[in-house]
Amino acid sequence: MYIAFEGVEGCGKSTLCRLTAEWLRSIGNKVVLTKEPGGTQVGKKLRSILLEDEITPLTELFLYLADRAQHVEKIVKPNLEPGTIVISDRCFMSTLAYQGFARGIMEPEELLKLCLLSTKGLIPDLIILIDIDPKVSLKRIEKPDRIEREPVEFHEKVRKGFLQATKMLDNVKVIQGNKSIQELFEEVKSILAEVAPNF
Repeated sequence: MYIAFEGVEGCGKSTLCRLTAEWLRSIGNKVVLTKEPGGTQVGKKLRSILLEDEITPLTELFLYLADRAQHVEKIVKPNLEPGTIVISDRCFMSTLAYQGFARGIMEPEELLKLCLLSTKGLIPDLIILIDIDPKVSLKRIEKPDRIEREPVEFHEKVRKGFLQATKMLDNVKVIQGNKSIQELFEEVKSILAEVAPNF
């Protein structure tokens, strides 16, 4: 099973990824925890460029697509075997929200085609989107990177982009992020119990 967590900066998805992986392992599952960008050796180099260097929006888009192509081919696909759960901190939905809806590089429908090209058609079985006001979530970040330093108006567009993207996908569960991490984690467990009762 392939599960991805999504949301604006500071929404808590990385912590929820870790907690979910720890919980699933504790009840006997084999779990691979990974992330985009930076889940592979090549991806680590791309992540450094993406989050630290000043690059154009189009360069940003193609670097994210390159990272994802490498990530899916080297990490996700090889681990999608019976009995293994792949949990990813972000997936192609971020590209739809950030580069599509927020940056406006191209129409989301066309961008989705590029995203699916980079994954060779592979999409997560489940995407959990943590929805929260960026004015709240950005305050949680101590040392912001290039993306996190974008003005709050940009992040508000990203949030709207994620919500718009849910209309393009049929495998997204939205949870409200203005709760404690423990409350959010309990919601995640409930979602997983619903979509995969064997957990």
